[in-house]
Amino acid sequence: MNSRLGGILKPLLTPAGLLVLVVILGLSFVAIVLVPGFELASEVAETSTALKLLGEQQRHPSLIRASLESMRDRLGARGYIQESLDQLRASNSQLDRGLHEMTVERPGNWFALTGATGASGAPIAGKHAAQLLDAWARELVVLKPVLAYHGVPYRDNESTGTNLNESGRDLERDLNAALRASRHVLPQLDTEFTAIANALQSTNVRSATQLRLVMISGLVIALALVVLVTVLLKARQRQESSLRQARQQTADILRTVKDGLFLLDLNLVIGSAYSGALETLFQRKDFAGLAFEDLLKSIVSERTLATALKFVKILWAERTNEKLVKTINPLGEVEVHLDAGNGKFDTRYLQFDFHRVRVDGEMTHVLVSVSDVTARVDLANELQASQSKAQGQVDTLLGILHIDPAQLSSFLGDSSAAMKMINAVLREPAREEGMFRKKLDTLFRQVHSVKGEAAALGLSSIESRAHAFEDDLKSLKEKPALSGNDFLPLVIKLDDLLTHLQSVGDLVSRLSRLHIAQPEVVHTTTAVLEQEKQKQPEGRADSGVAATLQQLAARVARENNKEASLKCTGFDMVPEDYRRTVKDIGVQAVRNAIVHGIEAPAERLSVGKAQQGMVRLTFQDVGDSGYKLIVEDDGQGLSTDRIKEVALKKGFITAERALSLDTKQTFALLFQPGFSTVETATMDAGRGVGMNLIADLTNQVGGRVSVATSAGKFTRLTMTLPRAAKRADDIEAA
Repeated sequence: MNSRLGGILKPLLTPAGLLVLVVILGLSFVAIVLVPGFELASEVAETSTALKLLGEQQRHPSLIRASLESMRDRLGARGYIQESLDQLRASNSQLDRGLHEMTVERPGNWFALTGATGASGAPIAGKHAAQLLDAWARELVVLKPVLAYHGVPYRDNESTGTNLNESGRDLERDLNAALRASRHVLPQLDTEFTAIANALQSTNVRSATQLRLVMISGLVIALALVVLVTVLLKARQRQESSLRQARQQTADILRTVKDGLFLLDLNLVIGSAYSGALETLFQRKDFAGLAFEDLLKSIVSERTLATALKFVKILWAERTNEKLVKTINPLGEVEVHLDAGNGKFDTRYLQFDFHRVRVDGEMTHVLVSVSDVTARVDLANELQASQSKAQGQVDTLLGILHIDPAQLSSFLGDSSAAMKMINAVLREPAREEGMFRKKLDTLFRQVHSVKGEAAALGLSSIESRAHAFEDDLKSLKEKPALSGNDFLPLVIKLDDLLTHLQSVGDLVSRLSRLHIAQPEVVHTTTAVLEQEKQKQPEGRADSGVAATLQQLAARVARENNKEASLKCTGFDMVPEDYRRTVKDIGVQAVRNAIVHGIEAPAERLSVGKAQQGMVRLTFQDVGDSGYKLIVEDDGQGLSTDRIKEVALKKGFITAERALSLDTKQTFALLFQPGFSTVETATMDAGRGVGMNLIADLTNQVGGRVSVATSAGKFTRLTMTLPRAAKRADDIEAA
């Protein structure tokens, strides 16, 4: 028996069971004590109010009778009756108003005074309401003439003295009638008032007795609640002690573990429990209740953030294969930028792992673990950089071995001069916007020249660095306003380019020393160069400049999926003073002719042309007139409409100006800095520097440029150079 009882009580003694008991007793307390107690207290308050109202009304019948008698006596004594009349009117008004309150239905919980059942909204007078109203109505009939009296009831006579006038006699008659009626009606009102008072008192006593019983019941239930709460608190204390121990152990684990750990709910909000390492990893402390999106949005790119949020949401889909989806984790190794203070950012690499958390088979959270893999990534990057550097050195070495020594020596000398020019331009002080823009144009031309010749020789490592330098220059050109600080980052890129050029020079020097120490190597290298020369197409010029341009034409055509041959004529007549100028102009002109002029093979065949395009570079000695450098291609020619369209789109001209431009003025736009008909910049075109560089180089030696073209047939650039190089500003487009 005891075991069965213990089995029944055991669940009730648990915190959950006790909580249920407390709730049940609490509801019982509300149902047994609070609700009835409130109603009974309301009854007591209402009956007390009714008794107060009734007490105030009980004195008015006596006052009315006294006022009537006073008026009659004063009228007989020919005295002043107005005071008694005012008192009568006041008592009449108050009694009439009080009877109205007692005989109408109340909006609250007023009880009928019949001694039977109470009904909400019943009048105070209850069953006595009809008798009260009837008696008062009869009383009002005889009182109204008296209450309505106004004036003076007397008249004075010298012989008889003060006598009643006609209105006085009427008033005396009305007073006597009212007094006779009051002897019957007013006692009836007193009787009804007494009966109502007795009923109210009985109701009040009954309600007070019931209220005491309710309060006693409440005390009993309260004592039971105190006992249960005491038991519940002790059980709760035992449970909290166990929970504290568990929480302490969890806190110790979270504080000690080196990885960042936290839980995400269905709304991708971080829970209140997380590992201490999380604060170190993210340099913040407000993780509890933080949205996962807010955690990432300031440290990763928008694209990575959007992909990561989609990935985590996929994990909540029950049909998603957790192992399979982990292979596409966008946060498997992500670069983050953390605020290090003072406007600086600390770059790290974090690895996020996601694991589903299930309770009773239902997915409740996603456990996220975060670890710092910066050291591992840095090591991998260093290894890759070392491999890339080694491979780059090997590629550079192999490239050097295939370059004619004269061409290589010429390139290194020209590049060194260009680097000195760039360094001087960067150091040159400037304050005005126009000077900053002029510096950018000069830097663009110098770097573009180095890039072009490096591309011609196949030195891709130098070409790519020069192209990166151009990217930074382009970004500066797009800025609405410039300052000296904007040029500071260029120093880093220049240093990288200089260092690489020096390393190439060092390799050449080492190879030279190696050739001297080991003649067989010289023989081998010479043999390689001879083999390369034998592979060159017939008619290739022996000049170093011509060879450079031949190599450039082949590479540009190949990388742009075109077929083109280059024929160089007269380059053995180039004076030494014009060697670099002709080479730089030729590099830009060949690239421009192949990229912009020569059509794709299929397009050439469709219009009846040979599949392979032809570019001709001719250097002519024209006697006392100087020299001419002619670059001609059999490509698609120039379209003045296309040139105007691009110039208008890029803001070089206005719509009104476009309508007024002639052919010569339109072709002049080709030589403006930044003008290019190619939408996307590549290694070979799109910067808007090549044609401007051609014009600038020609201008520097005092020459001029002319343009001739025929749609679908050819484009020809003619650079007229003076016999002796001199400074001139005449650039002609014809």
